Amino acid sequence: MLRKSLIMMALAAAFTMNVNAVQIEVPKWQPPVPGADVSIPANVYENYSHINENAQKEAEAFRVEVQSLEEEPKADNYKIFKAKPDIVKPYKLAEFSQSTVILLHEGKNNIRLSVPNISLRGDTVESKSSDGLLFAVHGYTGILLVGPPHGKKINKYIQNEGIYTYPGLENASWKIFKGKTHVMYTEFTPSKTKTTYGITYLGGGDVKDPYQDKFAEVVMSNYIIPSIEPLSGLDNYSHVKHWDNFSYRIPKKAKLVSEALEDNKNEVRTYEDVGVKIRILRFRIDPNIVDKSLAKKQIFTFLNKYGDLEAPTQYATVWNNGLPGFLIDRYKPNGESFLRHFTKDSEYYYSYRIDYDEGKSLYKHKQLRDMVEYIGFDNAESLRKKTQWRIDNSHKKKFDTDLSFNQWYMEWINILTQ
Repeated sequence: MLRKSLIMMALAAAFTMNVNAVQIEVPKWQPPVPGADVSIPANVYENYSHINENAQKEAEAFRVEVQSLEEEPKADNYKIFKAKPDIVKPYKLAEFSQSTVILLHEGKNNIRLSVPNISLRGDTVESKSSDGLLFAVHGYTGILLVGPPHGKKINKYIQNEGIYTYPGLENASWKIFKGKTHVMYTEFTPSKTKTTYGITYLGGGDVKDPYQDKFAEVVMSNYIIPSIEPLSGLDNYSHVKHWDNFSYRIPKKAKLVSEALEDNKNEVRTYEDVGVKIRILRFRIDPNIVDKSLAKKQIFTFLNKYGDLEAPTQYATVWNNGLPGFLIDRYKPNGESFLRHFTKDSEYYYSYRIDYDEGKSLYKHKQLRDMVEYIGFDNAESLRKKTQWRIDNSHKKKFDTDLSFNQWYMEWINILTQ
């Protein structure tokens, strides 16, 4: 067990080897940016796993609970947990440690960022104080709002504000809310562009929280701001392909080697490049079966099929222009690795899988992950009119009637988009 723990720690460290501190600087006489911590690596955002001590404790308690069941479990997933005990704790840790990735690439938008927090629902909202749509994501302990600038109408809530500089960003500023609720706003223009964006993040900082237990200003300054980058970098090594309503990216040097129908239901496109094999698969949605794109469903299916291998696996809900998909990332430096992005429109599920060896391929892990995250739908506007729930119907009904979750969330959205 000790050997396995050491291997896992060493492999996990590969995601954040850079020890350079976050380079947030402020001009003379400006207040320091709240939460900025020079001890945190500047590329810590590249690691989508954020497992804290409380998550470890709850996952271990869940493992003990499952293994202590004396009667034969009735639920199918618990039957598999009993038969495959090695996947129980990783499954629960995955539930706590998911991240959220936002990509905007409609119209003049061209940006990507991430936040180490789970996604439970997403809403596309119109703001009276901004030019364009705002995309809101709500987790258990945080709210993320991304889109055009939306900070002018919230000045009455502001306790302090200032400006800062960060590589790749221009005209960058921040505001932090008054009171005990931790809310931070930043506004910026990516270098060599003319589009300005605004991001608001609300986070609790409950030290007992197994999800994200850091305050909003710490998350904003050390994770969100460093993660901001234009999507134009993808054009250097990949290009967009279309499959009816669906669009995705592949490396420029990748070749289409086959198109096939598998099991009389799965349409598959296969591409190959040096050290890289790509499978794009689609199949029709069965409305009578639970949504296969939900996070827990994807995690369970993956671990049940592949088991708890000695490699760190990372998970993230990826939002492209307000529509969600789910990413599974099992990475071994200079070894056989796996990326899968699973998403859907109104008619099909889409699975985009890459098997690769970074030591043999022309691309680094981050390049391939950034590429597989990027997808689009021609009818995105109509698809996102409904709230995008990332939990099954039973949990959705629970949250819909939970005033502390739903009403609180909508009140904050109203404040931030008035």
